[in-house]
Amino acid sequence: MMWRDWSDFWYDCADFFFGKQMDRAYKQGIRAGSEYAARNISNKIHNVKTKEMTKTQRVGHDAAVEAMIVAKKEIMRQTGAML
Repeated sequence: MMWRDWSDFWYDCADFFFGKQMDRAYKQGIRAGSEYAARNISNKIHNVKTKEMTKTQRVGHDAAVEAMIVAKKEIMRQTGAML
């Protein structure tokens, strides 16, 4: 294999020696990011004052809560995140 410049060579060396560790770090980052995002969205949905909402707003809020439950299950299945 011919390298176009030294950065390709160093990247290939790093991939050869640390490829598995970089893959694990990437997966861990995806898992941590999805946990943070899901918890943040879930907290914002659950911390809304529903007593001040109209009936239509409450129906929409309930739908958002149900959608979040389904989404969290899917995130847990795909990433292994603990939510």
